[in-house]
Amino acid sequence: MIGVMKMKKLWIGAGGLLLAAALVFVYFKQPAVETGAQSHDRNIVLSDKTWNLEFSQPLKKLSEDAIYVKDQNGEKVPVNITISDDRKSVLIHPPEEGYSTEIESFTLHISSEVKSSLGLPVRGDKTVEFAVVPTLPEVKSQKDLQQYFKYAIKREKENRPKFSIFDRGVSEDSADDSGSAAEGAMETQQESSSNEHSTTNNQVQGVDEADIVKTDGTYIYQIASQQLVITKAEPVSDMEVVSSIPYENNFSPQHLFLQKDKLIVIGNSWNDGYRDTPSAEKSSVEPNIMPMHNMMKTIIYDISDKEKPELLREFGMEGNYVAARKVGSYVYLAANHYPDYWMLEEKDDVELRPRITDSLNGQAPAFLEYEDIKYMPQSTETNFTLLAAIDLEKISSDILVESYLGSGHQIYMSKENLYMALSKYNASSENPSGSADTEVYKFAIDQSNIEFAGMANVRGTVLNQFSMDEHDGNFRIATTKGNTWGDDRTPSTNNLYILDENLNHIGKVEDLAKGERIYSVRFMGDKAYMVTFKQVDPLFVIDTSDPYSPEVLGELKIPGFSNYLHPLDENHLIGFGYDTKLVKDDKMSNAEPLVLTSGMKISLFDVSDFHNPKEKDTEIIGGRGTHSYLMDDHKALFQHKDKSLFGFPVSVYQDKEGSMYEQTFDYQGALVYEITPENGIVRKAQMTNSDEDEIYERWEHQVQRMLYIGENLYTLSPEQIRSYKLNDFTKIGELEIQ
Repeated sequence: MIGVMKMKKLWIGAGGLLLAAALVFVYFKQPAVETGAQSHDRNIVLSDKTWNLEFSQPLKKLSEDAIYVKDQNGEKVPVNITISDDRKSVLIHPPEEGYSTEIESFTLHISSEVKSSLGLPVRGDKTVEFAVVPTLPEVKSQKDLQQYFKYAIKREKENRPKFSIFDRGVSEDSADDSGSAAEGAMETQQESSSNEHSTTNNQVQGVDEADIVKTDGTYIYQIASQQLVITKAEPVSDMEVVSSIPYENNFSPQHLFLQKDKLIVIGNSWNDGYRDTPSAEKSSVEPNIMPMHNMMKTIIYDISDKEKPELLREFGMEGNYVAARKVGSYVYLAANHYPDYWMLEEKDDVELRPRITDSLNGQAPAFLEYEDIKYMPQSTETNFTLLAAIDLEKISSDILVESYLGSGHQIYMSKENLYMALSKYNASSENPSGSADTEVYKFAIDQSNIEFAGMANVRGTVLNQFSMDEHDGNFRIATTKGNTWGDDRTPSTNNLYILDENLNHIGKVEDLAKGERIYSVRFMGDKAYMVTFKQVDPLFVIDTSDPYSPEVLGELKIPGFSNYLHPLDENHLIGFGYDTKLVKDDKMSNAEPLVLTSGMKISLFDVSDFHNPKEKDTEIIGGRGTHSYLMDDHKALFQHKDKSLFGFPVSVYQDKEGSMYEQTFDYQGALVYEITPENGIVRKAQMTNSDEDEIYERWEHQVQRMLYIGENLYTLSPEQIRSYKLNDFTKIGELEIQ
């Protein structure tokens, strides 16, 4: 009898465990929803708000009444609902004319009809109340700003364990109409000199990008070893440094712009202009004012006399340098400021506003006015975006700074608009590390005026500026959703979205190359070219001529991958990246092969038949360990369009015989190729900056950029400029610049 009783207890215990397990299973199979709504008084949205509902499980087909919006009077609002291809994301688009700003409040309803593919009902928020404003709200007071950051602290504490260090986005630097993309790169130019010369390899024709080197056809302007160096390059036989400006260690010059007789240096400074100013003295007795640690500084010189550049103006924005562009005579600057908002845990009266400095106003740091700071509805970002425009033709005019709470790390700019992309992380109990999506901010550009023009959300994250494009008034963006090396049950996918001029979603292609991520994107006219990779390199050809119904036309799978795609003509692309090989680990029979890079790779793609793209020619350079600045920065590409020449800096390693993982240093310098549809990829020159007996790279000898002036080619390294003839690449001379 006792044995029977024990057996019953065991069965009851086992049954209880099974029931508990079943309940847990059912709970986690219920589709939890993340609305992105805030649980504080800032649950305010713009009139064109598109709600993005993320579900943890795929949904069944939705009826018209499953998700809806009502106004305060109980009337249904005519919204449009779309669902993603994987059925885990639902977009609720606003009415055609937007939500009425005359109505005080709206409520988003998620009904009990919303069920997973297993038939389980949704758990989580069922209603979301929100108010609508016609434009971005302003921060009205110090109290208002502090409340924003206090709520951000609260959210951070709640989510801190859920985020993973492996899920962070990256910053920039690591197409006017993109139909002109093939014409926008490294065109010849004639400005102050009669010599044709190189220009920067820009993404968008007519939108100049800041770089470490610029030339006007006679002089070379270069940032090298913490200095601005001006070199007279022509005549090449008399090449000489005419002036140099060294900078203190608390300023790091990074990029240049050239506008006629003005030269602009942009970089980051630390504590600059702070300790010796009246504000510094004031802060010593007012400890609630935080020290100014980082500042994006812009220095403008008059270079009419190249031997004696004259300082015209210094302008600084508190924060880190994000990006800069130039259209005509206007320079546009973007910085991110990360305030010490955690000080609010210790003090209740901390000044968090960013500061600006201007030499025309005596360099004393000045706080932005509260009414000049706006916040992005639905954002809990803890940093500021600062945008400014400088007219180089009116150097003494006021510089207006726009500031926003919430920021972007990737920048795309056309002649009329600037777009910022920000990764947003959503954590859940099913996915503690968070799932990243992208928030896009659009700003209209009109000379010195910068105005917020809209915002939108898309699934996944962008790789870099080439993941974004403006074409025929629409915005195109390519993203990767999920982690490539994550759970096989939820593999990464790659997507392309098209948004109209108001950033309303109008077209999409989703779920490409599952388990892979985007390595490069290029938009050319109404076509998009996307390279993804995990073990092989698929090149997708996507037709966006109908923005409401984009479609994949063709696909090519080859070994290796391209980090950068460059248009050769309307039917050909050049890919610069790495060759790869798959290595099987004999000790792990079921494991995926190990992917190893095995040399730099140039690919010539023929896309004349969109349905059947081909790799027409290839070139493999060196072995594992070979690298080039071009892999991280498209501005390192040299091109002479008339001569069909392409070049780039390179450090070459060769694989050690008999070893899979060991390499030996070969040389460093630059390579030049002639690339044409007719003859493919033909090496024309190898310009070596290292001695034969060198066994290691030397930083001071690394070629960083190449350019041409007239019939001469120049390679630029931190301590030296070398010149060559363009017709046969024989060396003319060299100049030490340090």
